Amino acid sequence: MKTKMVDVAKRLGLSKATVSLAVNGKPGVSEETRARVLACIREMEDGPAYPAEADPIPEDGYAKGDAPRGLIKVIIINHNRQVVQDPELDLWSEVLAAFDSKARQMGYLYSLTYLSDKLGEADSCIKECNQDLVSGVILFATEMDASDYPILKRIRKPLVIYDYEIPDGSISCVCADNYGAVERGIRILYDRGASNIVYMSTSKEIYNFTKRRASFDRLMDSGAAGCPAANEPPAGGTFSEDGTVPGMHGKRVALGRSIPEITRNARAWLSSHELPDAFLFENYQVSIGVTSALRDLGTEAALSLPLAGIDLVPEYMLSGIPVTQVRIPHAERAILAMEQLEREILDHDAVRVKIFASTSVSGI
Repeated sequence: MKTKMVDVAKRLGLSKATVSLAVNGKPGVSEETRARVLACIREMEDGPAYPAEADPIPEDGYAKGDAPRGLIKVIIINHNRQVVQDPELDLWSEVLAAFDSKARQMGYLYSLTYLSDKLGEADSCIKECNQDLVSGVILFATEMDASDYPILKRIRKPLVIYDYEIPDGSISCVCADNYGAVERGIRILYDRGASNIVYMSTSKEIYNFTKRRASFDRLMDSGAAGCPAANEPPAGGTFSEDGTVPGMHGKRVALGRSIPEITRNARAWLSSHELPDAFLFENYQVSIGVTSALRDLGTEAALSLPLAGIDLVPEYMLSGIPVTQVRIPHAERAILAMEQLEREILDHDAVRVKIFASTSVSGI
């Protein structure tokens, strides 16, 4: 094969392992991801298949032979935190597929670029964004931090940020409702009788995780305000007139940056601490690592704890332990970001918005 797997992985925002599984017909990747990988390889080896030689784009896209309206550039900020590139699960293929398909539906070409910390890469990326053929830019900002703000001022095209909130509201943003996700998790555990919750986190510092931690601290400080009254109050708590539970409390424990490290540290923590009433897991790494540690501990008390986790994890990766999962809408937010970008492409004076997409619950 002339095309290197690492090049395909970088272009599609997948891990090299995911590309290898797709190419070799192995289980562990969706058929949609496999099709995207194979299509990418064909395109990279044979040259772009669109616009001139493309198959017709169905439903609202440009037809074969039509000129595209321009190009939408997706810039992925990569600070080597292994969240957007080389994550331990295939998190983003669905999101990138949504960007791609929505761009084509709207009649635009689509381009994906990773922006790392390498010297000079920012200047090159900004120059690409400001080319005449570029109609608008999506900044995939899961790993973004305040040090990246100067980049925003240099992009002269319509710009929407995915997965990060700009505090001053000057640029439209489409984010996950992290506060709502944590509150849902707490409500689930509350309804199962918990008053003492341990929030297990990673050691990674990105926008979504810091927002979730701050949300947990806020809810614990306020007695988990807004938790609906169940038939019986949890142990140690009594209902106040506004429905809060003053006796509800919790703490946070950081376990590490990878699933193996989280698993090791969770085993050590569980072996040396009294079990709480329930656990809330910050992300998929924590859900996988802590359930593995709970299985290894193997006591009836550990295996019967109420558990809630933020973001979906395949059940087979949870060691047979039931976890109620709070789903973060990833691909849906990508579509919302593209739709907002088109509004701003067509009307530069369009209202700038902050969109916080609601979560849902799986596995109750």
